[in-house]
Amino acid sequence: MDIITVCQMLLRWGIPAAAAGLILALLFFAAYRINRKSGRGIRALSRVQAVSAVLLFCWLVMVLGLTSLSRGANFTGSLNVSFLSGYRSAWNNWSLSELQLILFNMLMFVPLGFLLPLLWKRAESLRITGIVSLGLTTLLESFQFLTGTGIFELDDLFHNLIGSLFGYFCIMAIRSSVRDRAIHPVPVAKALSIPCAVGLILGAVCCVYARQPYGNMSILPAVKQDLSAVRIVSAWEPSGQNPAAAIYRSKYAEDRTYVKRITSSLAALERLSFAKFPRREDENLGYTGTDAHGAACRILFFFRTGEWSYTNFAGQAVQLTQETAQQLRDRYENWMKQEELLPEQAVFSVQNGDTLRWDAVEAPGAAAEPAAFQMGSAMVQVDDTGALVNFYYQICWNEYVATEATISEREAFAEVEAGNFEQYVPFQAGDTLYVTECTLSHLYDTKGFYQPVYEFCGYINQPESLWVCRIPARTESKSAG
Repeated sequence: MDIITVCQMLLRWGIPAAAAGLILALLFFAAYRINRKSGRGIRALSRVQAVSAVLLFCWLVMVLGLTSLSRGANFTGSLNVSFLSGYRSAWNNWSLSELQLILFNMLMFVPLGFLLPLLWKRAESLRITGIVSLGLTTLLESFQFLTGTGIFELDDLFHNLIGSLFGYFCIMAIRSSVRDRAIHPVPVAKALSIPCAVGLILGAVCCVYARQPYGNMSILPAVKQDLSAVRIVSAWEPSGQNPAAAIYRSKYAEDRTYVKRITSSLAALERLSFAKFPRREDENLGYTGTDAHGAACRILFFFRTGEWSYTNFAGQAVQLTQETAQQLRDRYENWMKQEELLPEQAVFSVQNGDTLRWDAVEAPGAAAEPAAFQMGSAMVQVDDTGALVNFYYQICWNEYVATEATISEREAFAEVEAGNFEQYVPFQAGDTLYVTECTLSHLYDTKGFYQPVYEFCGYINQPESLWVCRIPARTESKSAG
């Protein structure tokens, strides 16, 4: 979830929240008028308390909308009580969107800690505010769990409590300054302690990541698999040898100059107009724009591999005659050669009668002599006017970096037996996992390095239920080249 998506959701639920707050304000006003006319002397809320109550009600409606009401029941029975698993996932994926989600969950509860002491005098106590915040977030998480509209996550309880405490420290610092007409350093220091701590931690993590020679592996799990009630059957004998494997890096990984060059060149070729600034979508960069006919279009770069895709959304690919296919081939081949995007040995074909396709030479095997290579394909589709509909550029230009020692198949299989792999569909008690083969393959990390991994294949219970997992193969502390 990036910042633009968050803003869109806030705007979407802002109107219902404001409407709910207005209704509550009208009810308060009506109760106040009735109270005055009755002459019963019932204690009324102060203006500050009334405003705080209305704002808290608006906030609660907004939070319910963001966390539950905007989703379907897609998470039935989902429970994650592994503390700090969200941080491990964000680290493994080096994911900006996951980090933004963590920070958003903190900021979401700042209004509670800020407004509660204004509404309820007892909440001026840190203990009371903490208990109320923890209780409310537990209720919200439980509601998501019971309705299937979200996952009950222990991390969310922690994040919401941190945000609420930040809001509490801020309002207490403001109140002490207003009351005494002086700024007291201790309350201000408490208010600044949380953002400063978060900033220092993020800075330290970024420094550690920048100093690493390679990136993180997204295949590493945030939570281990529970295999205590699962039987593992191996149909092969793992080797104990530690082979060396080459590491490559995508030539265009994290290259903003390349992104700008291709965007500008494609815009000139197809008479497109793109926005000046890209939108970051996790590891991807996207430019929105319009084509020559004024229709919406987008070019999206996969920042870690150098791949990209273009679409105008509405167009429909047309069947190509042999003459038209040749003309289009010449046009796009010349452009790709000009931009150094087409490998010399690329093989051209027409797929399904409507798609021009260029395939690069396949990647070398793990035992091949290390050398730069290209892999993947490029595909082009046009509509009946000749306008570009889709351009899928999925060719990766890999350059040799180093040769590193790897763990053995036996060590990698031990990681499988320990549950150190990603599994989207959890195992059930009584399952039998049959592991049928293991191969040394490669996978891109978060810095665009093409690292060796062991790929295990097999099935769960029945041959139809295929199972695949990958284990990082590089030996962290031992280099072979």
